[in-house]
Amino acid sequence: MDIKEKQKIYILVAIFGIAGLMLYYNLLLRPQFSKFIARNKEFKMIKEKVKSGEALIANEAAVMSQHENFEKKADYLEKRLPAHDQISSLLEDFSNIAESSGVSILRIKPLEEPTLLSKQKVVNNSYAELQILIEARAGYHQLGAFINKLETMDRFIRITGLDVAGLAKDPRHHDIKMRIITYVLY
Repeated sequence: MDIKEKQKIYILVAIFGIAGLMLYYNLLLRPQFSKFIARNKEFKMIKEKVKSGEALIANEAAVMSQHENFEKKADYLEKRLPAHDQISSLLEDFSNIAESSGVSILRIKPLEEPTLLSKQKVVNNSYAELQILIEARAGYHQLGAFINKLETMDRFIRITGLDVAGLAKDPRHHDIKMRIITYVLY
């Protein structure tokens, strides 16, 4: 074999090698690369969806936590503002506080039906002012303890009038009239 034939064989082998590489690339590698690129795009899209889902889940936990805090605050405020149908339990609470303070209740009664503070129709969670008259008998220290316990109740109350009159028969005890204003939900 001479050199020209060897060169022809090398060129022919090179041409078949290049043709084989092109076939290999076109038939095997290019489809694999295109699938890889498509899968990579899908992976990135799914990864973004997962991140946004995780953000929503994290936000949901924060929203749920905030919701629980608002429910606790609402429960606390509902205890401080009794419903219209809980007036009798409110009067009972006043009586129990008086008893624990050493004050004898002579009479306790709402002065009038609660009046809405707004002139509008009764809407959900409207509130009304309720005036309560308490007539009692106690000494100054018992009265002070009673007023202190009233002011530290879990309910919104305001003492607007307080009349203390001495008893000629018993100088240690006094007749007491007090007007308490509270609010009730309708």
